[in-house]
Amino acid sequence: MKKYILEIDPAAAKFYETIARRTGATTEKLMAETLFKFAGELSVKAVLENRKKEN
Repeated sequence: MKKYILEIDPAAAKFYETIARRTGATTEKLMAETLFKFAGELSVKAVLENRKKEN
């Protein structure tokens, strides 16, 4: 698996750390899953916008 280093706002870091701790996940896994879900949502949005342009 490929690794990236991200710099995030301290408030966002605290948010992800808190949620990870409460769910029993690692902060890294939680952030990876969040980014993956967001990428999927962006993909769906792009597909729908392209369909609108074609019509």
